[in-house]
Amino acid sequence: MSVLISIDLGTSKICALAFCVETQVPLATCAAANDAQVAGLPVGHDEQDPARIWDQVRGLLSQLLANDAVRTRQVSGISITGQMHGVLLTAPQFQPVTNLVTWRDQRVLPQAGRAGTLIAAQDAIADVGPQRTGCRLHAGYGGATLHHWAAGGEIPDGVIALSIADYVAGMLTGVQATDPTHAASWGLCDLEQGQWDLECVSRLGLSPGLLPQLRPTSRPLGTIRAEIARELGLSPQTVVYQPIGDNQASVVGVAGLGGDAAVVNLGTGGQVSIPQSRAVWVEGFETRPMPLDGFILVGASLCGGWSYAYLRRFFQDVVAQIAGVQLDESEVYRRMNELASQSQSAAGGLRADTRFHGTRNDPSCRGGLSGIDAVNLTPGNVARAFVEGMVGELAEMFQSVDNRAVRRIAASGNAVRANPLVLKTIELMFGRECSLSVHQEEAALGAARSAAIAADLIPRGKGPSRQHFGCIS
Repeated sequence: MSVLISIDLGTSKICALAFCVETQVPLATCAAANDAQVAGLPVGHDEQDPARIWDQVRGLLSQLLANDAVRTRQVSGISITGQMHGVLLTAPQFQPVTNLVTWRDQRVLPQAGRAGTLIAAQDAIADVGPQRTGCRLHAGYGGATLHHWAAGGEIPDGVIALSIADYVAGMLTGVQATDPTHAASWGLCDLEQGQWDLECVSRLGLSPGLLPQLRPTSRPLGTIRAEIARELGLSPQTVVYQPIGDNQASVVGVAGLGGDAAVVNLGTGGQVSIPQSRAVWVEGFETRPMPLDGFILVGASLCGGWSYAYLRRFFQDVVAQIAGVQLDESEVYRRMNELASQSQSAAGGLRADTRFHGTRNDPSCRGGLSGIDAVNLTPGNVARAFVEGMVGELAEMFQSVDNRAVRRIAASGNAVRANPLVLKTIELMFGRECSLSVHQEEAALGAARSAAIAADLIPRGKGPSRQHFGCIS
């Protein structure tokens, strides 16, 4: 049996997964906390050490390849996915010139750095950017970070900008390149053309030579460098595939490439990814390219599953401060889930607005609890209202755009897995059958599946078979 190794470079976790081409399921996974965070930075700066990430990747690959389920099989290739939006600068021989500035970085905001650089960047491309690039520039987006550096004269000559996934792919192959999914996450890709938007690049004061060549997502990038192959015990003919952004990889991992499913992810935050046949611009969403063809409209909630954790902490504090008892976190969640499931639909009229961190377009927006009458303010109703609030925010986004091609909803994320009521609420509010992925490393799985499809190792089909899901009856 042949195997694809897949690497997922998450912000807080790095994972390596072995994907069996014949059965299309994972054989083994290895994961570790991403410990590359750089300490002691100025306020608003968020950086990770790319050299440390590379060391962790090599360690996880060695560990995975030593697994009994993997070492007796032929490894035909390596696929890669990773956190989007972030950027680092590298020398031509891949020496990092900067750390990775992650998507969480806020140095472009007035309170954290030189005043006005984000506003200047947004204004520079306001009349052409979103319609072509599919998104507005935000703090932490590569285009905004690069503009910030350029405005301060902080970009040395001869460097190349890469995502962290591109950097790792380059260390494996010696090729400096990126793909449309990562280029779009920087806010610098013309989605229809699948190329850098050179007008936007120029307006942001950036040199085209700063940007790597664009190569098709999930297509072969090159073979593994001989010294890395020897270190890992791999064939020097092992193919490394062009990385894919983790949002798109998760969609493929959960729903495949059939284009008939929207994907709802509820973890710390929340996202709904809605398939589209062409690049359409809708205010409040981002348009992102998919591998091979097609696009997704992505709507994001900033709180998502965090809001349920927020309520859990409140209940814990109430019991601790009123009764002097410190309850276990898992026990509070268990009881919240029970009470919420026993509450009637619509929480007895109680409504929770879970936009506690605002929205991307309106950071000043705040959440609230409304519809309180003389009898409905109960723990069960409050818990159910929070579930309906965090699902409802995404469902409202889904209903606001063209979703006629969507036949089903595929759900993922810890907030969905931990609470059966969330699945039922998704099905009710989205008006579609909803299924839950049984695999937790969706992005790594999706990167492997996308590469396998691009290489004609497996058929494109209509997405994962029903055996890959735990379905609501």
